[in-house]
Amino acid sequence: MLNVLLADDEAAVLKNLTQAVEWQSLGLRVCAAVSNGVEAFEYVCSHPVDILITDIRMPGMDGLELCRRIRKVDPAMQIIFLTGYADFEYARQAVGLQAVDYCLKPIDTARLSQTLASAVRGSFRSAPARADALLDRIEAGDTAVIQNAFRELGLQGDAIYLAGSAGLPDLERELGAELSCKVGKHKYLYFSARPFPREAAVRAIAFAKGRCGIGLPPRPVAFDALADAIDDVLAMTLQYFINGGPSLCEQLVDGPLTEELFHQFEQRKDDAMLLKPWLYELAQANGSMLFNVRSAFRLLSKAAACPAVQEHSEGDLCLYGFEQMAADHARLSDLLLELADSIHVETAKKEAPASGTDSFLAIIKYLNGHYTQDVPLKDVAALFHLNASYVSQLIKAETGQTYTQYVTQLRISKAKELLRTTNLSLAQVSEAAGFNDYFYFIKKFKREVGVTPGKFV
Repeated sequence: MLNVLLADDEAAVLKNLTQAVEWQSLGLRVCAAVSNGVEAFEYVCSHPVDILITDIRMPGMDGLELCRRIRKVDPAMQIIFLTGYADFEYARQAVGLQAVDYCLKPIDTARLSQTLASAVRGSFRSAPARADALLDRIEAGDTAVIQNAFRELGLQGDAIYLAGSAGLPDLERELGAELSCKVGKHKYLYFSARPFPREAAVRAIAFAKGRCGIGLPPRPVAFDALADAIDDVLAMTLQYFINGGPSLCEQLVDGPLTEELFHQFEQRKDDAMLLKPWLYELAQANGSMLFNVRSAFRLLSKAAACPAVQEHSEGDLCLYGFEQMAADHARLSDLLLELADSIHVETAKKEAPASGTDSFLAIIKYLNGHYTQDVPLKDVAALFHLNASYVSQLIKAETGQTYTQYVTQLRISKAKELLRTTNLSLAQVSEAAGFNDYFYFIKKFKREVGVTPGKFV
């Protein structure tokens, strides 16, 4: 339930508001009712308030001044103004203070209820912790709890439309979504009780640049299937990894040659002389005709685990999930070339510089200061004018971990610290610790720590 504070110097108005509105059905509760702006501000400073409904003209401190002060301590609070004066100047000032709406007295209860539903959605969007709560409910999988959570947010029905975007700003308005949740660095989920306009997604992708994508399943999703559907739509947003450019994906489907390629791989995986040219050839092909991001991950994981690749990469080309694959590598063709190149890399021992200790300390110092950023092994090696294979073996020899494992441990440790010492949402912790994807962070944290971040500490 979200907390609502009522402020009006007319006792009859406060009584009417308290009794006339179906607060519980909107997912709201009236936490207090006060008679002037001074009392309202004092209450806000000492109690959690999500939505304020305030008269504009009150003794001591009017509603506009109250709003100005509140914006300094809580910029995200949803504020609805009430007044008996149909004056444009009041409306203009209310808009300037980012009010949800401006309602005239006597109060139209139906109109106010609609405004409150908008405020609920606005409050949800402005509070990342509530996004965590919703996503936790979805992950838990209790259908009744999930449906009730969406009902509290004003999204009714037995199913819901779902979309996602990666590498783009929040597209809530463009897609006509009723709710959006940030789930990673430039990564969003969108929910709506109505179908999303496909032409809006097409327009967004047509004018987009760089590595970005939209996942837009055409059919609504039942609440008991929502967790799996979210995994699917996030995979759809990463189809740009296959295409090499902005991508709109509406369904995860394999290409007509996908299974044949897996068969070809099995025939070549144990022979480096056959595997290397095959990977080179595959890197030149049109990946969008061959794979979706999941089937590409399956094949690349198998290739990265081949003895010919593992011998010189020391496990640093191991892929833990398609989210990490797309985050750490620009595109499918680049990763295929990297795998092919690794097969015949000279051993690190032949290229090792004289002072391994000095190199190790310099690399560790750099990683400890930059692990929250993207730090691919090959880029770090190039920074220190070293061979990537040598850096990989050096880290393994000194720490007992692969390069990827070492960086992941730094990020997990940072996440633990943030969870213990801050009130950041899980999405914010994920991004601050260097994980670009919310759900990858959740899975990786649980694998390493034994519990999800939401249950840590």
